[in-house]
Amino acid sequence: MNYISFFVKKMLNIIAIIEDIACRIGMWLCVILVFFGVINRYFLHFPIMWIDDLSVYIFIFYLFISIALTSREDSHLRINVFRNKIFKKNSKADFIYGFFLRIISIIIVIFFIPPTYNFMLRAIKYPEYGTLVPWFNTSWLMYALFFMVILLLIHMFEWLAKDVILIRKLILKGRKQ
Repeated sequence: MNYISFFVKKMLNIIAIIEDIACRIGMWLCVILVFFGVINRYFLHFPIMWIDDLSVYIFIFYLFISIALTSREDSHLRINVFRNKIFKKNSKADFIYGFFLRIISIIIVIFFIPPTYNFMLRAIKYPEYGTLVPWFNTSWLMYALFFMVILLLIHMFEWLAKDVILIRKLILKGRKQ
């Protein structure tokens, strides 16, 4: 069991490193391409349209990766007004509520797997090329969408496992007392 735990932690660390690098590269590429696009269009009066097109594609990819990354960090924006109002004084009930929200979120993401998988298969079978960048295969965005959903699910299961481990520790602690 210890080897499995070590292997899973190692894999999650590798995924985290890849996500971090992809997000940083995507963000910087977007900023650089948009900057050059603005310079070319407004100052040099020489618009290079494929720069804008490419920056949009990179931005979409960056967005997909950032969804998985924020899921990993458990830092998605959420509205906690209901949660804070109802469970203000009861941390146990708040934890149980959050646990069930995680389960519901996982179920919802699981429903997105078949359509994104079908989109990816269609993109593999029928590649589409950019309008302004005719040599650029835009179908890879569908691959990225599918892998983002898988990464999102992996991170959601990771958080669910952490919650289960915490529940188990609390139950064992309660039995000892």
